[in-house]
Amino acid sequence: MRRGRWLLAVKAAVSIGLLAWLVSGVASREGMPVLVARASSVAPGPVVAAVGLHLTAVLAGVLRWRVLLQARGLAQPLPWLVRSFLIGRFVGAFTPSTAGLDGFRAIEVARRTGDAAGSASVMVVEKLFGLVGMAVVCAALAPLGALDGLGPMVLPVTFGVAAVAASGIALLHAPAVLKALAARAPGPLHGPAGRAADALARHPLGWSRSMVALGLGVASHLALSATFAAAGAALAVDVSWGTLLSVGNATVVAVLLPVSIGGIGVREGVAVALLSGAGVSTSEAVLVALTGYVTGQVPALLGGLLLVLERGPSKDLAPTRGEGAL
Repeated sequence: MRRGRWLLAVKAAVSIGLLAWLVSGVASREGMPVLVARASSVAPGPVVAAVGLHLTAVLAGVLRWRVLLQARGLAQPLPWLVRSFLIGRFVGAFTPSTAGLDGFRAIEVARRTGDAAGSASVMVVEKLFGLVGMAVVCAALAPLGALDGLGPMVLPVTFGVAAVAASGIALLHAPAVLKALAARAPGPLHGPAGRAADALARHPLGWSRSMVALGLGVASHLALSATFAAAGAALAVDVSWGTLLSVGNATVVAVLLPVSIGGIGVREGVAVALLSGAGVSTSEAVLVALTGYVTGQVPALLGGLLLVLERGPSKDLAPTRGEGAL
């Protein structure tokens, strides 16, 4: 418990420190009135588009979760999945990376189905597809050049992680191999590994579902990246949409690192570092990142509203393993 609180305090310090550094930089170079003036000139149309892109990413995420739950024999109604995902986004706004979102969803499905191990395993498989989808988007956007600002090792590391994730996905389609590996697992892991392999044999993922899950992962990551292009359009930043899309992609990748609270500070720092090479001022870069962040809180606020509106124990918490999805 103490270790968790200490880590949370460190991550909060990282977020506050990065934001303070960026704001002080804007104040010393351009003056705060410039930042306020630029913020007041935001065009509403692209802001609405950014919100729509965030909601599109949520929908893609929900559908991917649904596909993987169905494969595991834990299918749930689509409206319930949307509700859980949105509330998870609200919880995730106060936690590092996607820990709050993933943890909340895993607990909700476990309560509803009574299968905690199955629910947790779906979260792990979802991460594998998400990492491969991220690499696909990185590969598509790399020729635009904006990722170069993160250093020469960004793409090799990204593709290395994706290769590991792809290997994990391949193993999901080879239960016999998994059983053989589980049989060689060390003592404490032998039982859980064997049960996981047996569960996979009973509920094979299938290549068609894998392709759907991968496509939805790509769509979700691309929609999140595009929110930064919409934010740049809202602020009339004088750079190409391709550059903004690439910066958005790099920012989404960077905030996945669990070093801050909700990516605050990291998001703005990456935007400043990359957009400065394209001639964008610090104040504009900070505002692009903040606009992308604020519009992304709309799904989280919807989740918070749903959480407030729920009263008393819900019948949704009754075990409904394998309930048909709408």
